[in-house]
Amino acid sequence: MRKIGVLCSGGDCQGMNACIKAIVDTCDSNQVEVIGINRGYQGLIENDIRSLKKIDVANIETIAGAIIKTSRSQEFMQEAGFRKAIDNLKLNGIEGLIVIGGNGSFRGARDLVNAGVHVIGIPGTIDNDLFYTERSLGFDTAVQQAVNTVTDIKQTMYANDRAVVFKCMGRHCGDIALHTAVAVEADSLAVNEIEYSVDQIVADLKNSMSHGVTAPVVVMSEGCKLDMDEVVYEIQSQLQLITRGIEIGYVQRGGEPTYYDRMLGVRWGVLAVQLLMQDMTNLALGVKNDKIFYCPLIEVEHVLQEFRVDMVNDLRTLHALPKI
Repeated sequence: MRKIGVLCSGGDCQGMNACIKAIVDTCDSNQVEVIGINRGYQGLIENDIRSLKKIDVANIETIAGAIIKTSRSQEFMQEAGFRKAIDNLKLNGIEGLIVIGGNGSFRGARDLVNAGVHVIGIPGTIDNDLFYTERSLGFDTAVQQAVNTVTDIKQTMYANDRAVVFKCMGRHCGDIALHTAVAVEADSLAVNEIEYSVDQIVADLKNSMSHGVTAPVVVMSEGCKLDMDEVVYEIQSQLQLITRGIEIGYVQRGGEPTYYDRMLGVRWGVLAVQLLMQDMTNLALGVKNDKIFYCPLIEVEHVLQEFRVDMVNDLRTLHALPKI
């Protein structure tokens, strides 16, 4: 293949730019042209494209977001929009397409594969909810951003003997909340993957306070069935402890990517180009035990989550709570 397209789709995440840079640099070294498709599938429908040269990607690896931008496209899900996207790939002579994104992006990529387009999928989502791979681009940095935020706010809560409830991003996947909770030794954790009640959270905090904790911390995932305001209210009512509820929000999607996310972006970018150059297509890239791999794109949706209950139990052991 001598002409490759790249797009980002869905929510942005740290590491996308590092991946784009690696794709462009690898193509440049092998005399392959790169077409950047702005705003994901919507940009493909509107033929919003540009050539990407080595100079265009200089020093972007330290920046969050995506220089070619990203979006979610409802039009791409309709037959007319989908056909426009395919026609524009043909119009521009794009022989292979690299898609960086999450679940919805991969569904779109599979539709393109079924229509005869040569695609490589790279997992890019802070949610870490593509379960065929241990990590996706942005997850490591998102957790670090959340840990930094919780750590900073814990200090002022400690000075005032107040409790705090944090809500992390992650949609229906509790990985950001779990990893953050373990890192900061949160006193209680609520995620979608484990049934837990408000009263159990209050009991966890009461237990910590009996061991001398004066500013207990709760970490929740946004996919958790519990309401953060209700949790805050019950802690205040039952424990007579001033409590604040804080949604960490978009800070988790910003900030300079960690070494790990940059490394994944580079390695996946290089591999994606190598595979396309060898006419190996319709694959999804992943990582397991720090080793990158690829598998058929059509198979990834069938892989179920293996939630790290062992990490939950490590956290509970810290606070002398029974294991789940």
